[in-house]
Amino acid sequence: MLRGVLVQMTTAAAFLLRRPLRPCVRMMATRTSPVEVAVPGGLTLRGTRYSPNDANSDGGRWLLLHGWLDNSDSFAQLAPKLCDADGAAFANVVALDLAGHGLSDHRKGPYHAVDFAADAIYAANELWGEGCQFNVAGHSLGGGVALMVAGAWPDRIQRVAAVESAGALAGPAEDVPSSLRKSCRRPPVGGSRRVFKDAADAAQRRAAKNVMADARFTEREALALTARGLEAVDGGVRWRTDPWLLRPSRLRLDPSQGLAFARATTAPALLVLAKDGGFARTGRFVDPSSWLVRVGSALAARVRPGAASFRGLGGAATLADLSARIRALRRRTVVILPAGGHHVHLSEPDAVADAFVAWAKGDTDVYGALGA
Repeated sequence: MLRGVLVQMTTAAAFLLRRPLRPCVRMMATRTSPVEVAVPGGLTLRGTRYSPNDANSDGGRWLLLHGWLDNSDSFAQLAPKLCDADGAAFANVVALDLAGHGLSDHRKGPYHAVDFAADAIYAANELWGEGCQFNVAGHSLGGGVALMVAGAWPDRIQRVAAVESAGALAGPAEDVPSSLRKSCRRPPVGGSRRVFKDAADAAQRRAAKNVMADARFTEREALALTARGLEAVDGGVRWRTDPWLLRPSRLRLDPSQGLAFARATTAPALLVLAKDGGFARTGRFVDPSSWLVRVGSALAARVRPGAASFRGLGGAATLADLSARIRALRRRTVVILPAGGHHVHLSEPDAVADAFVAWAKGDTDVYGALGA
């Protein structure tokens, strides 16, 4: 127990020392408290609640969902900025560790995006009451899950936001048999997870070998994930992540299913993308919300299905699918930031917070509000 506390204290200190100093405008009033919620299946999900005051505004409930292999501390810089900037719109913000990540329980079996979506709605019921209305946002995988929640429960979602995401990745129906076969080749072995000397060593390795190529995801950003992501073991520390998360998905959505979630979404939707993030290709950003990109990628997918490969996003067919989903969101706002990488909410939290706050206030010109 003591060793685990020391790991977290050392990690936090190292992260703070590496953060660039910013001018302080006013004292942050955000309060934090641990959260635990039980969801069906016997799992307990854990996270952090951020609140500027004791108010529990119906319009200020936010559920934040992180990306694959990350944890809720990826929002540890963004969430307080949201609460401090607009205490009414962001009065009750809960960043949750998805199952198998951070301090939440492991399924110890296969994972699927729809399971994360179900967990999110069950967690909201536990946090704010059965049938409550709330806002949901996420990064990468979490953004895809957030958009699924918005489409499946449109009567309950007030606003939905996705950072560096346009929905859960889908695959053609003809790939389903081979996907299932590949996912069952070798079950994960928990005892084989790598042990690192300390948090700095683990963060350095994570930054060097990130899930998606991202020059902006450095040791500093990786250190932000270690307090909740590491556990002490003999010989050092290791990531808590459930090894089952590293296995290929047994089943992906069909593109038509992903599109159905977008079409069913009625809430205002915000998409925040970085020019050097997941939609960058050979140094050039391709705007997935553009009508021309949608048409061009669809044509390219027919001629060369594997063409125009993107960082971790697949080829032209995937881009065409995600572009169609974005344009199916009837009340969408797309904000494209000049830089920040795939983890832009970690590397540029002020810019992402500005986008969220301007959008939540109903500004029609979010770009103008950002000074872009």
